[in-house]
Amino acid sequence: MIQLRWLVLGLIALPFLEFATFFFVAGQIGFLGALFGVVLTSFLGIMLLKGGAKLLLAQVMRSGGVVLMSGEAARSGMLTAFAGLLLAIPGFVTDVIAVILLVPALRGLLSRGGLTTTGQRPPPPGVVDLEPADWREERRPPGADPRLGPPGKS
Repeated sequence: MIQLRWLVLGLIALPFLEFATFFFVAGQIGFLGALFGVVLTSFLGIMLLKGGAKLLLAQVMRSGGVVLMSGEAARSGMLTAFAGLLLAIPGFVTDVIAVILLVPALRGLLSRGGLTTTGQRPPPPGVVDLEPADWREERRPPGADPRLGPPGKS
C-alpha cells in the first residue's frame, strides 16, 4: 500500500516538476529553444512507438501470427516502448527517464539494482528448462519401448 501511495504522489507531483524544469531550461536556453526541445522529443517518442509497432506487426505477419521471443528481447522491447511513451509525454523529466531506459549502458544501472534482469541466463535454443518436480527419469531396457522396433519394420 505504501508503494501505491508513493506512485500516486509522484504522478500528482510530475506536472509541477515538469513545469519547473521547463521554466529552468527556458531560462538557460530561451523559451523558443525549450519549446522546440519539448516538441522534438515528443515527436521522437511518437516515431519510436510507431516504429516499434510496425516492427512487431511485420514480425507477426512473417511468422503467421505466432511470435516467440526470449525474455530478454521481450524485456528490451517493453523498455523501449515505455521509453517511447515517456518521450511522447511533453516535458524534460520524462525525457531524461526515457533516455536512461533507451541507452544500454544506462539501462545497466537499472539492472544492477535488480529492476531489469532476473539474474538467470536463458536456456540455449532447443533446450526446455523444467523444474525438478516437473520431470522424472525412466530407465528402460533397449527393447522395452514398443515404438522402437528392429530397423526396417514400420
